[in-house]
Amino acid sequence: KILAALNTCGVFLHDKRNEWRADGKNHFGRRSDYVRRGSTYGLLSEDDIIAVSTMVEDRSYAKKRGEFHISDQFGDILKTKYRVKVDDKNREWSVENIGKENENGKIVIGEEYVPSPLCKLDDPTHTMGEETKTLIAQQLAERTSYRKKRDYTMADKILDELMAHYSIVVDDRTKEWKVILGDDFEDDDFVKGALSSQRSAYVRSGKKTIKEDSNSRNVTIGRNDSIKDAEEVMPSTSKENLDFDSMTVVELKAQLRQAGLPVSGKKAEIILRLKNAS
Repeated sequence: KILAALNTCGVFLHDKRNEWRADGKNHFGRRSDYVRRGSTYGLLSEDDIIAVSTMVEDRSYAKKRGEFHISDQFGDILKTKYRVKVDDKNREWSVENIGKENENGKIVIGEEYVPSPLCKLDDPTHTMGEETKTLIAQQLAERTSYRKKRDYTMADKILDELMAHYSIVVDDRTKEWKVILGDDFEDDDFVKGALSSQRSAYVRSGKKTIKEDSNSRNVTIGRNDSIKDAEEVMPSTSKENLDFDSMTVVELKAQLRQAGLPVSGKKAEIILRLKNAS
């Protein structure tokens, strides 16, 4: 009786979604299943983003119905008109940055990192000042330059500085960054994806290796291992034999957790805390 009365007033319910609408229409459409990742700044307008999102969902729905000629048509439009890449495995879509001409007239492939669009607008990732965002962008651009030169030591150093100064984690696959607050961030899905994006292709294949010699131990974590797993795999050598200065912030915090010590602070403070405890 209650439902019939609501329907008479133009109010309709969707019990599985816990949704309702009061505009007299009784359909709810298909729920959006794909997530936009990476930068669309200067690449797509707001109207384009809406059109692409709808087309990505229509493409997926056509595939589910076995109408592959229709899904292929949508795929061709997304690729040629909007330069959109669809990742069906991760249920994501992103825009391919084709790059810009430099002063010599050569095309330089853009690798602009952006605040993650997965974060809410009131998240610190988006609410920090524009001047700070500019500094972060400059450091990430510098890191990209080091990576192209295969100077991964300097590239990792910049990652550590971004974590120490701004609590930022970087995802190289989606070209996004996010502010991670608090000490218990090992369950954050963005952090897991970011760490996976910075591992080698061998590790991402799902294999796990542990190499040891008499002086040092090198541990490689497989794709399906969480940060907690990494702490369990970390060798139990005495801390005086560990080179804290060469570790990343995440590895250092894993050592702190093993020792039952606070994990907050900048990298220099964390290293000093570990050395004092060893």
